[in-house]
Amino acid sequence: MEESKQNKLIIKQLSSKNTEEVLFTINKLRNTGNKTLIPYLINLLATHSSSKVKESIAGLLYDVKYQTAAEEIIKAIKSEQYSGIREELLTICWQSSLDFSSYIETLTDCFIRGDFKVAFEAFTVIDSIEKKLNAEFAENSINALKSKANTIDESKKELLIELVHIFEHKEKL
Repeated sequence: MEESKQNKLIIKQLSSKNTEEVLFTINKLRNTGNKTLIPYLINLLATHSSSKVKESIAGLLYDVKYQTAAEEIIKAIKSEQYSGIREELLTICWQSSLDFSSYIETLTDCFIRGDFKVAFEAFTVIDSIEKKLNAEFAENSINALKSKANTIDESKKELLIELVHIFEHKEKL
């Protein structure tokens, strides 16, 4: 019950029109940690007008140590509501120390469906978790990539070839 009151207070502070108060609260969260506020922080990243606030939130999310945060980040990546920050969310994936290897199908889908920037960030995440990839998931991703190879944007073709190579290498290990 006490945590709920505390979360309400933190959310109120994060919702402030005063950018300095929002930045102060984000910094406070960095020191105290609160995994239940990850969805709210992602929403704030998508909706806040201040670039300083957005940078501060991204920095905080880079440093999150709760593995459960990975699931919240992936939920946001899948959501059309957050399509405008999908690139930033994928950057958070590879910048953080969280393990995203069990979300390889979502990352592959982002590569296939996204524009070049989103595809590049998805590629970077996959490349950074290559050693942790499950061979069965790697095979599924190869099949998905090969089935879309003819329809994929020309700007992503070289990345596609390299991504298939990463997955095929995993299959052989």
